[in-house]
Amino acid sequence: MAGNVTATAAIPGNTVLTGDSVVANPTLPDFLQNKAKAKANTGVGCVTDGSIADEIANASGGTHVDQYQCAGASFATGGIHIEDALRTAAHRGDLNPQTKNVVIVAGANDTYPYGADVAASDHAIRAGLRNAINVAHHHAPKAKVIVVGYPHVSFNSVYCYNSGLGSSNPFPVPAVSIEQTEQRLQKTLREVAQQNNATFLDAWPMSLGHEACSPDRWWVNLVDIMPPAPGNLPLHLNANGTHAYGQLIGHNIVH
Repeated sequence: MAGNVTATAAIPGNTVLTGDSVVANPTLPDFLQNKAKAKANTGVGCVTDGSIADEIANASGGTHVDQYQCAGASFATGGIHIEDALRTAAHRGDLNPQTKNVVIVAGANDTYPYGADVAASDHAIRAGLRNAINVAHHHAPKAKVIVVGYPHVSFNSVYCYNSGLGSSNPFPVPAVSIEQTEQRLQKTLREVAQQNNATFLDAWPMSLGHEACSPDRWWVNLVDIMPPAPGNLPLHLNANGTHAYGQLIGHNIVH
């Protein structure tokens, strides 16, 4: 679907948003319709509820956000690769010399396909992110390229798949590997951004106290009987998390 797009009229000073399902945030029905090739509303032929883009626009005073997110997107493994999404944005005219911001949210989908081979995962993320940043710089040399880290999920090596019978008593499970993966991904995203003339935006400080086991969590657990806020997909941000995350991005882009 992404290979058949044509150029569109670009809006000067725009922001290009690319990333995975955390920022695509599709509803389950929309996701299924997209898989059946019946619905698409992003520049790469995927589907989004538009909530993150709306939050970015609101927090930044009205910046125009061109959306190139896709559930399953990654730097180097499955789905649409971020560098290819940005090339598509350039082909369509949305990523251009007048673009003010390029926002990249990805990497989680590159952490698990390699199993225990941490080195292979790290190499994939580093190479893919570096390529994506280079594409952004090439087509939008004046843009601020922002690599956004994910909000914190685990806390003290504990994670919650279930919420329990109330939002204040989740069922915790040991999650040392999740915490280690989060830390590795955070470190990698930060290092590659800093080494390639991009900005790393850290979402951990503002997400402390909102991990998956928190009564005020920003994540939808796999079984979430009484969540603090609705969400579109399990194991993704709920409405509170989407609001906070989008506002964080919007406040840190060039207006």
